[in-house]
Amino acid sequence: MKNPQSPIHHSQSSLTPLDYAYGLLARRAHSEQELAEKLSAKGFTAAAVTRTVARLKTQGYLDDARLAADRAERLRASGFGPEGIRAKLAQKGLASETVEQTLEASGEDQERESARRLLASRFATAALKEPQIRARAFRLLLRRGYSQEVVESLLGGAPDDA
Repeated sequence: MKNPQSPIHHSQSSLTPLDYAYGLLARRAHSEQELAEKLSAKGFTAAAVTRTVARLKTQGYLDDARLAADRAERLRASGFGPEGIRAKLAQKGLASETVEQTLEASGEDQERESARRLLASRFATAALKEPQIRARAFRLLLRRGYSQEVVESLLGGAPDDA
């Protein structure tokens, strides 16, 4: 039978907020807000949460700007446009100023190229000449967060059923 006092088997309640945060950050990056919410939900005091977040920022483990840039790049590579990226980053608890700075770093040319790659991965060029397929492609790009101007520049004007 295992000894409950052994150092390997400690209870969750003995974890400090910093230990708990390190465990969360070992799995994946978190925004400051996300991490603070998880620490609060675990029952740590507001003061402990604030101290922990501040310490992790000082140590370089929490960096919302870096997180936003990395996540935006992954989303862009997955075929998301600026509005889709904005929504996904906001869901991660990133400040709107951080999100806007991240999106300003990429221009309309990058948006157009990302949309073009998504179209090429999903539709044959010849198929896009068919109205139904073109309308489907149009809707896909809009759902993924591309601006209407970029979508129209790639596919022409809005289809009747978009």
